[in-house]
Amino acid sequence: MIEFNDLRKQVEATLIIILLLLALFYGIFRAYPLLTGPNIKILNLTDGATVASTTFQVSGIVKRAKEITLQGKPITINDKGNFTETLVATYPYTILVLVATDKYGAVETKTLRVIPKD
Repeated sequence: MIEFNDLRKQVEATLIIILLLLALFYGIFRAYPLLTGPNIKILNLTDGATVASTTFQVSGIVKRAKEITLQGKPITINDKGNFTETLVATYPYTILVLVATDKYGAVETKTLRVIPKD
């Protein structure tokens, strides 16, 4: 038969392990933005896409970013991270460079080539 003191020690050890695991998972949860950095998702274009006219729009979503630039110029994002910009494509193709920076200094760059239709 297990004595009361042994059972108490086992319960205490189990609770300590549970608390340590909870602290570890919470730390990973809080560190996730630091570990992953910003993320850019372009919704309406792909690399090598053909656009119908020389004027076109690029839109997408950026997550965990403090700032985003397109062709080196800052663009505005709404509170959900959505953005839309109107650009002009030149022949033979236009290269779009989107750069997102988060509050920790991590950077993600997306580069797309857009071809205007003849």
